[in-house]
Amino acid sequence: MTASLEELVARFDKYSRLDIERADLIQSLLEKTRQYEARFENLQIELEHERESRTRYQLDLRELREQKRALDYAINKEPYVAVLVDGDGAIFNDEFLRDPQNGAPEAALQLRQAVRSYLRDSPLGTEQIPIIVRVYVNLNGLAKSLCSAKVIELENHMRLFADLFTNSRAEFDFVNVGHGKENADSKMRKMLTHYYNNFQCKKIFFAGCHDNGYLHELREYEGDFEAKQRIVLLETTPAQPAFTSLKFAMTRFDTVFRSEPLQAEPRRNLSPTAMKPATTLASPPPAQPPSTMPFPSPSIASPMAPAPVQSPTQESVASSGNGGFSIKYPTGTSLSYASAGGANGHQNISIASAKPKPPRIIDYNENGQRIDPPNKFPSNPVDQQGYRDKLESIRPKAFCNGLYLVGRCERPGSCPMEHTMKLTPGELAVHRYKARTTLCPNGPECENYYCYLSHHCPHGLNCMRRGDCKFNGTVFGDLHHSSADMETYTRWTEGNDFPVHL
Repeated sequence: MTASLEELVARFDKYSRLDIERADLIQSLLEKTRQYEARFENLQIELEHERESRTRYQLDLRELREQKRALDYAINKEPYVAVLVDGDGAIFNDEFLRDPQNGAPEAALQLRQAVRSYLRDSPLGTEQIPIIVRVYVNLNGLAKSLCSAKVIELENHMRLFADLFTNSRAEFDFVNVGHGKENADSKMRKMLTHYYNNFQCKKIFFAGCHDNGYLHELREYEGDFEAKQRIVLLETTPAQPAFTSLKFAMTRFDTVFRSEPLQAEPRRNLSPTAMKPATTLASPPPAQPPSTMPFPSPSIASPMAPAPVQSPTQESVASSGNGGFSIKYPTGTSLSYASAGGANGHQNISIASAKPKPPRIIDYNENGQRIDPPNKFPSNPVDQQGYRDKLESIRPKAFCNGLYLVGRCERPGSCPMEHTMKLTPGELAVHRYKARTTLCPNGPECENYYCYLSHHCPHGLNCMRRGDCKFNGTVFGDLHHSSADMETYTRWTEGNDFPVHL
């Protein structure tokens, strides 16, 4: 049956639509193929990049592992333990000090064994790790304190102990820091920082719990976990309460160190009333008139230790006219007057007791530099003129500082200075002011309670002669102190063996 034209057209349209759909499908497939090819190329590039990165990372990892291995080797190559001892307060047991010949090596051995025992249950206890010991001490001061406390008989025993302790082991040192204030403290602080910054030092035993001055340094490590693992506070005498609040590990080596402070013998100060006068006095030459030696007023502070009371010389002995003698002591000494009397020629010498003077003090700043009190120029013009006139009258001589400012001349008989002219208290104040304009040879390290010279520029940073001032460019550096430098950090009192921290 022949199809009509309409049917043919309809069938053509149908196949035409199918062709269009097929073409769209093929076009869509081709587009997908292009996208997959592009994605494939990107993945190939990324894969190559990842391969390169992995190779580079593996090389870097290998290098880092080598570096870590080398670093671990360097850190753990020569590990050691440090023991820092402030010997001014942490003192070895009496039995070691009394027999230094045998006690010093035994003390070193006991200290080493005590450290080993503490480390026994730690990783450091499995190896013979070196133990470095540093004892910092004012050797002369400690020797005097031990003698005063009757621990040792001779000061030389302490020096012998220090030598033998140092020589007992190569890594043990007994370091004499001298009498400079804060010397031991400064060494302890510096060495604590040094050993803590050295990773080869695995443990630091710090024997300074008797001194609150170390609290500031230790508080810097308070929140450091590593510090809590490495620093051990070594308690000797009972630790100050603030140390326990730091939460560091604490231990005691009672077989090595004293657990109680030294108990010094009470000091005996001889008063003039306790001194027995000589029973016989030489008669003065009959033709020689009596004379006296002028001394500064007792109200003026003396820079040097007063001399012990001596038998009066001929110049200080005068006839009383009744068969006895009158002894004239210099004013300003601890003796006020001695009189003699008695019809039978007996010499009755009475010495009035002197009013006790407060002990002298020396202040030091945080840097261990001596601080002087203010030096104010005496404002009384009469005193100034009187001093100038008297000074001019004795030219070319000058007033003896030892006699007028101390109470005695250090070179009697050979001193070329003036000794006989009297000075009023006001004139003496002018002389003292002039002496204070001179730099002490010991500078800020001076330890003399009776020193009348200056240890820094009295004018400080307000000095008008900075460049030309004698206190600038000294062997001790520039001695023009700021206000902060003039703040007292430690105070030493005459007669005491240890300072007070302010």
